Amino acid sequence: MAFADHDLHIHSYLSQCAGEKRYTQTTEAILHYAEANGFNTICVTDHFWDETIPGSRGMYEEQTYAHISSILPLPQGENVRFLFGCEAEMDRYYTIALAPEHYDRFDFIIIPTNHLHMSGFTCRGDEDAAERARLWCDRLDYVLEQDLPFHKIGIAHLTDTGIMAGKGYLEALSLIPDEDYIRLFRKAADRGVGIELNFNWLNTPEDEMEIHLRPYRIAKEEGCRFYLGSDAHTPGVFERMKENFEKIAARLELDDSHKFPVSELGRRA
Repeated sequence: MAFADHDLHIHSYLSQCAGEKRYTQTTEAILHYAEANGFNTICVTDHFWDETIPGSRGMYEEQTYAHISSILPLPQGENVRFLFGCEAEMDRYYTIALAPEHYDRFDFIIIPTNHLHMSGFTCRGDEDAAERARLWCDRLDYVLEQDLPFHKIGIAHLTDTGIMAGKGYLEALSLIPDEDYIRLFRKAADRGVGIELNFNWLNTPEDEMEIHLRPYRIAKEEGCRFYLGSDAHTPGVFERMKENFEKIAARLELDDSHKFPVSELGRRA
């Protein structure tokens, strides 16, 4: 399927959250994954906190530009463009950890609005499902109201488990009414931001899959453009990822008209 020809959310060994296992996630391993699966564009997006922005903590104190840019230059394949990006964190005070004067350092910038698993840092930590649902909406809304280079911004994994532990994330997603999804995705389409598709569709029960599908179907109806991202931190995640991507695209009936302009990334600031 033509839609599944890229992966714009990949971590290297420089993203410290994967522990010792991360050291096998070299740029050569990432490029091999792309070549083996026929992808024409991939992007390394290590966790990042701009050293000029106050508020970093924990591992983010080390996830500076000097740290993540040490991976450069990236290897290029004959048929694969390997781009340099980042996953810029957003804390509980809605601080986006990337200074405007540094936007042009990156080909692609991911913002994880639903990273709510870091208690005390990205949220209080004691919110119930209803509060997490409201945070999901408010944090996305905040990002969409900022003056960002939306032509190279992606909103990461909107329906993953980072929203709430266990099955709580499914409850939180179910509590978001259609009208909120419509309002937010209409705004996202207007801004031209990319909406990421990446959760594990191969092993998701059908009833749970429908909870995941609802926001993306609404996003599609509102004119949003999508990109694929494995969020892989180790090579093991790459296994069956192409199959997973193809299932996502098939379930949402996506074609190239629904794709974020991946081919334009890296060609303009």
